[in-house]
Amino acid sequence: MNEEKETCQVKQETAAGNREKLSIYENESIRSNIEQLTIELSEQKEFNHFILDEKQKAISTLSSLITKGNCDEELKTHFEQALHIGLSVIEIMEIIKHCTKVAGFPHSINALFIFQNLLDENK
Repeated sequence: MNEEKETCQVKQETAAGNREKLSIYENESIRSNIEQLTIELSEQKEFNHFILDEKQKAISTLSSLITKGNCDEELKTHFEQALHIGLSVIEIMEIIKHCTKVAGFPHSINALFIFQNLLDENK
């Protein structure tokens, strides 16, 4: 019985040590990414890490601008770019709808009006 307890304890300690090593590795990776981001921001470099595709970047940007509010011209420009790279009208409407929970109704309805005006201009 004692041997079984000792074996179990060694396994737990090994598992805890592996988790700790993994945690340290993840923190180092995050730290490295933060350092790289800081350098790129200070040098005003464009971020080209090629992880997100153009549609994903557009979704992220639109979501941020809708949530931020009070950036009508930027939002219009990014709606145009999103359509240009292949996001559909329905996808953009879904982004606006989704942001309502986070940004609130006023920001989302404003984004909806901007997008509708853009669509009306391009008829």
